[in-house]
Amino acid sequence: MALQFAKRGFRLALIARRLELLNEVKALCLNAGSPEVFVESVDVTDEESFEKALLSLDEKLGGAAIFIANAGVLGRSQFDESAWPKARQTLLVNVMAAIHGLEVMKIRMLKRGQGTLVGVSSIAGARGMPTAGAYSTSKAALTTHLETLRVDLKPKGIQVVTIAPGFIDTPMTKHNKGKMPFLTTPEKAAKVFVDGIIQKKAWVIAPRPFYLIYIILQLLPRTLFDVILGRAYKAIRG
Repeated sequence: MALQFAKRGFRLALIARRLELLNEVKALCLNAGSPEVFVESVDVTDEESFEKALLSLDEKLGGAAIFIANAGVLGRSQFDESAWPKARQTLLVNVMAAIHGLEVMKIRMLKRGQGTLVGVSSIAGARGMPTAGAYSTSKAALTTHLETLRVDLKPKGIQVVTIAPGFIDTPMTKHNKGKMPFLTTPEKAAKVFVDGIIQKKAWVIAPRPFYLIYIILQLLPRTLFDVILGRAYKAIRG
């Protein structure tokens, strides 16, 4: 998404753990048309450092118009002693760090009386997906939090956007050995997401067929869900 915003002339502030990757993305964004790109190397689960970086970058931007909580880890279900440590890490990044960032920036935007908060959830948050217990839980939690923010903040001039990706060809999906329905490229998905953010849509999903899939997932009776999703994910995971 950073490149898509850069192409539209946005000034950017980026946070990630790996400084070398941040600098690579920074160079790409500057070449794509962003007039200015700030970066901070921070572990988002380190609350003090993360909040300090957020406040610093917000100041450098002169007040961020858009904040995107995008950090996330996949977190497959485990069936050995690593189950809890891995589930805990998934929840720390996908829920605690995401909500921490949203809450910090919410206060900043409320003081300014304007802004857009964005959270990257997932189609997997619609139901408890097989082999992805902590991940589905984390995305369901983030989706619920974003829904509350959307209703609470709209009268105060703050827009809230929920992004729910389906299957996108990224390192997070490379481990799937089977065919992933409606798989799309990061570039195509990013354009859909950024268009939706700029238009301040409440929900943005890509690939687009997953709008219908999301609704069907929520409506499926438990017995059908268990059978259909169990078979589908066995085929996708391989």
